[in-house]
Amino acid sequence: MPAEVTKPRTILVVGGGLSGSLLALRAIENPANRVVLIERSGALGRGVAYGACDPEHLLNVPLFRMEVGLSPSFQDWLGANRPHELNADDGGLKDSFVSRRSFGDYIEDVTERNVLAGRLTRVRGDVVEIGREGEPYALLRDGRVLRGAHVVLATGNLPPKTPRFRDEGVLDSPVFIPDPWDVHKDRLPASGATVLLIGSGLTMVDVALRLARGGHEGPIIALSRRGLLPNRHVHGGQWRNAFDGRPLPPLAALRLLRREAREAAAQGVPWQRVIDAARPSLASVWISWSQDERRRFLRHARTIWDVHRHRMAGAVAAPIEQLIRSGRLQIRAGRIEGLKRTRSGAVVELRPRGAREAVGIEVGTIVNCTGPRSSFDDLNEPAYIKLKERGLLTPDELGLGIKTFGCAVVDKYATPSDWLFAIGPLTRPEWWEITAAPEISAQSYYLANGLERRSPHTLLRDFVDLGAGI
Repeated sequence: MPAEVTKPRTILVVGGGLSGSLLALRAIENPANRVVLIERSGALGRGVAYGACDPEHLLNVPLFRMEVGLSPSFQDWLGANRPHELNADDGGLKDSFVSRRSFGDYIEDVTERNVLAGRLTRVRGDVVEIGREGEPYALLRDGRVLRGAHVVLATGNLPPKTPRFRDEGVLDSPVFIPDPWDVHKDRLPASGATVLLIGSGLTMVDVALRLARGGHEGPIIALSRRGLLPNRHVHGGQWRNAFDGRPLPPLAALRLLRREAREAAAQGVPWQRVIDAARPSLASVWISWSQDERRRFLRHARTIWDVHRHRMAGAVAAPIEQLIRSGRLQIRAGRIEGLKRTRSGAVVELRPRGAREAVGIEVGTIVNCTGPRSSFDDLNEPAYIKLKERGLLTPDELGLGIKTFGCAVVDKYATPSDWLFAIGPLTRPEWWEITAAPEISAQSYYLANGLERRSPHTLLRDFVDLGAGI
């Protein structure tokens, strides 16, 4: 009697950036899976972080932390394709900071190899509807309908949200650039014009460097509520995990990290090692907090956390610091009260932090550097709109993404789906720190090894097993 042939299980992955590509590569390791990777752009494995960048833009973490378990390894791939990037100028070889574009090229290369070998199906298209009629499906804008057993949302970082204030049409004019990755040479301001960057995080750092390297010589003003700049990476030393399995409320957790940082400094260990060592426990700490505790953390401490957690490589920090010393880049704390259109740009009514009155600043260009959007309150993506209307997807009340349970999307009845899943930044409400390559890699293993409603505790153990300093 012939052996029974098992029909492959088709998995539709919506989004071919880092999250979607890693999940697809993990899932096809099981011969029972057939994976269809749907991506609207022409490139796989890149997304915004590793695609919309200049060659000079560096990764924000060292080389060894970007290994995601693929073959060949990232370091081996660089040795064969970009040996000039492997240097020990900034710490040891494993501590080198290489270009973001190279990491995107690496993920794309590995993914495309599997497409060409027939192990992975690639579909280029824009998903406008996701649903279930007998079996799950994804409808593309061109009318094609793809069907499978499961659908995984892997759309990665969403475009930044346009800030809202009285603007007199400025936000609808060429003066305002809503997405910083739309900053092309033909849109850069005149060399002497002032540029206002809304935000002072890593996105601002990228845009400021792009302006400077593109020949812009005028003033650059980076404005944020607190006027804080990301800290820089420092090599050397080791430290213990401050949490070590003991979740604490937000205030106690931050106080513990401060005490550990002071103790580390007294022993000659950079405070950066305290943050790095605690990272495997961050998801456990976040899950232990109530909704009110999370809200208080986001309101009062998120910015402080971000500038310590999301840091600049030394090769990035040095030119930024030089721009600040020269006066070409100013970091200001405050908020925009309104905008007025002028012939050559706009006048920004800026109220400095702690001041009662606003001051007017004339600028030629305004660039939105607030970073990727996470809220779904007014997101104009047809597939997500219809999922919300049907009650199949629930936005998080804190504006961090969508509700999930162990990566299964939670519907309006608070029930985790048995066919619709999510991976990467969309799942931030459940995991908080889920935007870096190591965490997304662990999440892809977790999801690929069982597309079903699973307890999140399994993934929490995976995060801890990644070890300190991920």
